[in-house]
Amino acid sequence: MFVIRAKQALTMPADSSELSSYDAQGDLQGRDDKLVGLVEDAAIVVDEEDETIRWVGPWDERPEGARDPEGGVLHTDVAMPGWIDCHTHAVFAGERSDEFMWRNAGREYVEILESGGGILNTVDALRQASTAELQLRLIQRVFQSVRQGVTTLEVKSGYGLTTTDEIKSLRAVAGAQEEVPCELVPCFLGAHAVPRNFADRREDYVDLVCQEMIPAVAEAGLANYCDVFCDRGAFTAEEAERILEVGKEHDLIPRIHADEITDAGAAAVAARVGAASADHLEHTNDEGIAAMARAGVVGVLMPAVNLFLGTLDDLAPARKLLNADCEVALATDFNPGSAMTQDLGTILTLGCTLYKLTPGEALRSITAGAAKALRRDDIGGLRAGARADIACFGVPHYRYIPYHFGQSHAEAVIYRGNVVYWTEEADVES
Repeated sequence: MFVIRAKQALTMPADSSELSSYDAQGDLQGRDDKLVGLVEDAAIVVDEEDETIRWVGPWDERPEGARDPEGGVLHTDVAMPGWIDCHTHAVFAGERSDEFMWRNAGREYVEILESGGGILNTVDALRQASTAELQLRLIQRVFQSVRQGVTTLEVKSGYGLTTTDEIKSLRAVAGAQEEVPCELVPCFLGAHAVPRNFADRREDYVDLVCQEMIPAVAEAGLANYCDVFCDRGAFTAEEAERILEVGKEHDLIPRIHADEITDAGAAAVAARVGAASADHLEHTNDEGIAAMARAGVVGVLMPAVNLFLGTLDDLAPARKLLNADCEVALATDFNPGSAMTQDLGTILTLGCTLYKLTPGEALRSITAGAAKALRRDDIGGLRAGARADIACFGVPHYRYIPYHFGQSHAEAVIYRGNVVYWTEEADVES
């Protein structure tokens, strides 16, 4: 057992009732403090053996066994649940910097996709890569995320688009899991795009996803979720609903890429199938938001896409979602085409500056909100019995984390009760 003594601990309570509205002239700081479950001068008692948090509360009220812990005391400024990046495409090969050039010269992302480029170029590269190559690249990327404070990383397939290559991608995720101090959450995304050889027979490809890919992935136990890209240039609402319903029949929790490029009715699909999350939502209408709220679908928003594609006039309706009582999560959408970044810290800042989230709302969105997007209650909060995933930051106040952007403030990261990353600034008292 060891103890973390934090000047501020953000416990991230499961109740999100404070999220729905705020008064810009009111006590924003007090509201944010409630949202994040702030405890000043806190003790977090970590049980290394069962990898859980034993107790959280004020330092002076810590239990007798934590007064002189065998594992010592780690002192930090701000401790909070380990960060959760709940939407990434981190298993891929190659790069698409040429498209970055084309887009900045005026070509639109959807134009490149519909002309046979975009996602399909990454498909070409992944099909040529071995499982071992994909696994090594993923391991390197995961360590980059851990150094920021990430302890859970969702990873989608979707660049194979054959049964063999989708399985290869997910096996790379499983292999990488054995080598990294971070949970990798596998998500099947065989319906990411229609491959070139099915361009004139897309119904056959949907059949392939439903009748061959999903059963194979489920039988091998390689994914927890089934995702679909429902939008212009990808899959229709009817196709997406069919695929997600088949996924549910195979015990894969539905998630959906929703309305990023156009209003494709994807948010309504998410509500009808009971999806854990609907992700992107830049063009979702008010009826779709209301349906998501009624169904308890989390809205996962990814502002790096707007920044990277230059679509700052098409921002997701973050405040509308919150006002409708939808939980919101932020994620990187790390991928080689529309969001080539692993910097979840900068995503926090963009969530504040572009979506006008408060710092408390933004930090909640990558902890408690992201956990809900994955339908997980064992991560995303600091409470007795939760898994001991904790990120420690050397900052004067929790609001400072999104305020001072472009660099990592993490000084120690605890995953499953073990310190897996620390800097020279980490203060451990044995």
